[in-house]
Amino acid sequence: MNLNTRITWAAWAWVNSTVDIIAELYAELGYDLITDIEYESRIKWWVNFFDVNISDEKEYFLTKYVDIILAFNAESLEKQLASLKDWATIIINSKWVKKLEEKWVSLEKYNLLQLEIADKYDNTYLLWIYAKYLNLDINIILEKIEKIFQRKWEDTVNHNKEIVKNIFETYEINKASEVQIKRIWEAKTSIFWNKSLAKWAIENWLEFYSAYPMTPASTVLSEVIKDWRVKYIQNEDEIAVINSALWASFTWARAMSGTSGGWFALMSEALSFAVQAEFPITVVLSQRAGPSTWTPTFHEAWDLNYALNPTFGDFDHVVMYPSSLEEAHYFGWLALNIADKYQTQVILLMDKQSSELLWTVDELKTPWIERWVILENPPVDYKRYELNDSWVSPRVKVWTKDWDFIATSYEHDEFWATTEDPEMKKKMTEKRFKKLENFFEKENISWYEVINPDAKKMLIVTSFTSYTAKHFVKNNPDFGLIIIKILKPLDERLRKEIENKEEIIFIENNFSGQLEKYLTNEFGLKYITWLKISRMRKYDLFPFYIEDFNELKK
Repeated sequence: MNLNTRITWAAWAWVNSTVDIIAELYAELGYDLITDIEYESRIKWWVNFFDVNISDEKEYFLTKYVDIILAFNAESLEKQLASLKDWATIIINSKWVKKLEEKWVSLEKYNLLQLEIADKYDNTYLLWIYAKYLNLDINIILEKIEKIFQRKWEDTVNHNKEIVKNIFETYEINKASEVQIKRIWEAKTSIFWNKSLAKWAIENWLEFYSAYPMTPASTVLSEVIKDWRVKYIQNEDEIAVINSALWASFTWARAMSGTSGGWFALMSEALSFAVQAEFPITVVLSQRAGPSTWTPTFHEAWDLNYALNPTFGDFDHVVMYPSSLEEAHYFGWLALNIADKYQTQVILLMDKQSSELLWTVDELKTPWIERWVILENPPVDYKRYELNDSWVSPRVKVWTKDWDFIATSYEHDEFWATTEDPEMKKKMTEKRFKKLENFFEKENISWYEVINPDAKKMLIVTSFTSYTAKHFVKNNPDFGLIIIKILKPLDERLRKEIENKEEIIFIENNFSGQLEKYLTNEFGLKYITWLKISRMRKYDLFPFYIEDFNELKK
């Protein structure tokens, strides 16, 4: 069973609380859920919608069509009518139905559940009509009211409870729902992607975080602020953000910063300095629709090229792109480990859709902390940039006896002294590149996942799009799926997965096909003469829905 519920109203209204309650209810009853949050950057009056997609079969996918809609005004409903399934259920205040009838908008083909509401508690009335329609347990609902509204006045909580009881006792449902919502499993945990990433980084020795708020990365900062264990700073701009993080890294702290594309651009010079000085740093780059400021609260994946080439000069680094909530959780600390171990720069690539999704999760991996070689008692002739077989130089905590070096942006010798000696320049360049050689063998991790490997047609996706792609492949076994999770360094094993296929189809939320061009160039895919390379690109501000994937069957 899959069910999609849409809640829609203006940005300033209490839509978020309604979504939170619905999501909490389903998580409590053991359902898997994924949300789709679409809102305009213009704060007041513009119509937004939040979808809650649930499944009882451990499946997550996004659909553009709606089974049930809670509409909090006439304009919200009118704008969403094209997305309603035939005989979808509409739950709404009666006064808005009258407004639409005056405009000759017909609702006859829908299951209309309406109520004359005279006070300000529209969301409570409509929410509990929704609950009664689906035969939800009233006791669970009352528990959720206590939880969601616990910071409000006791009178408010009690009034909401009275509304619920009254709805369940008096409201008549003319057409019963064919969907029966009951407990199917033990309660699950629901969590936002950004919160999961921040939470696990904090739990695993994140020591410093810096950021200037920028949608959709802002909530990573807000989660860090809530936790007293991490030192943080909200800088005045992104130049200060990255430099403060590098200063923390210089003092041996595990440091991270976060932003989106427009502000990430301001970090470019400092990232080049980090390459030269071999500062470990993790940067969260959560993409939004670009270029420039453009549509700041909507989804597209425009910055893959930028993440792969974030600054000037000749260098190597790591780009990770988690494809699930579990991976966002897992990659949060893995990125810190990799940055520390290899004294390198890790770009943790995300996007608006994933950053702001709410998911349910069963089990999360147990982490371990790795920081590579730390010298407790460095020799008098300590070499900060020592050349050795691992290509990774031992570090020393600041203020340790005999610790002495300057982090310079100039080329340097092993002791950090500025040099323009050609032979030393060659050795230091090789050092910075070679420490990431054979990265996947050394880390013993897979940077991609293959589903239905025997299929001759393979979809290639990144990020949360993998969930909807998995659902499509499950129901269309002629297609297989490759989910790329680490974009840089690349691993030759992927080429072997591709080269015996008849067709590969790149699924991308950008116009130019950045992933396709990257892999085609790196793996020489155009020279595999029997391989057909196809594509499906979407750049209309919205994610891929299952209906988009179904177009591949035509």
